[in-house]
Amino acid sequence: MASEIYNGKLLRFKFDAKKLMHATSCKLDFSTKLEEIATKDTDGTVSIPSNYTWSGSAEALLANLPTGDTTHVSFNDILTKKLSGAQIDIEFTTDKTGDVIYSGKAYIESASITADVGSSAKVSISFKGNGNLNQAIVV
Repeated sequence: MASEIYNGKLLRFKFDAKKLMHATSCKLDFSTKLEEIATKDTDGTVSIPSNYTWSGSAEALLANLPTGDTTHVSFNDILTKKLSGAQIDIEFTTDKTGDVIYSGKAYIESASITADVGSSAKVSISFKGNGNLNQAIVV
């Protein structure tokens, strides 16, 4: 059964159908370009919605995949995609029946590693959608 309020622990990104290993946070952004029109017959500006863009980011702990793990993707896998310039399939979902799932294709814009003394190494990934972001319901 779908949850009424989404549990942040369950909502996560999948890259090429695999969950990011040890993800700690994720964010999906939507933006609409507004065309501003002013004429000699208007005192103010009229805004008309145009195309939209979408992007996202995720943070995780840096870790190697356990031997035989086929359900997760590591930072190194994503970095390899970034360096090759390959497009990647993105999903943002809880995987719970009845909940929404957002999906589309994207390019990895940036990937970084932070390693501070006294704490676990962390990675950050950001990506930019390429084309439509699709909305569906998990079945």
